Amino acid sequence: MTRTEPVRVGGYGRGMTKHLTGSATFTSWDEEPGYDAGAPVPRVARAAVVFQLEGDIVGTSTCHYAMYYASEKEGVGLGIELLEATVDGEEGTVALRNEAAFAGAVDVTWTVIPGSGTGAFKGFEGSGGYRAEAHSTTWNWRLDGEG
Repeated sequence: MTRTEPVRVGGYGRGMTKHLTGSATFTSWDEEPGYDAGAPVPRVARAAVVFQLEGDIVGTSTCHYAMYYASEKEGVGLGIELLEATVDGEEGTVALRNEAAFAGAVDVTWTVIPGSGTGAFKGFEGSGGYRAEAHSTTWNWRLDGEG
């Protein structure tokens, strides 16, 4: 039998594979440079970033990054991201390990932190990510996993 509807996190029973997709909109970025705003590079900074998610997951995502700038437009970031969202009408939270690289566009890879899920995300494990073009405020994301 072939299913044509999206696979749900609440699913057809735990242990099913999920392919969640949607869009994210950047809502805030609060960065504290390692020195000051005009600091020479390379430098280290930290940032708290908030996104609004739509699609299979509807809610808010907050990421706290440690960032390294090789130049003003190129670097990497490591973060812990907390999704507080609803999936198929069920609320839940899950923490993601977030790895980012930027050189114009930003490429992000997420990995679910095992055991971090509650409610709709309880037992969920997986990975995903997104690519956001330079200066974009909205982009598409994906999160694939089991649980």
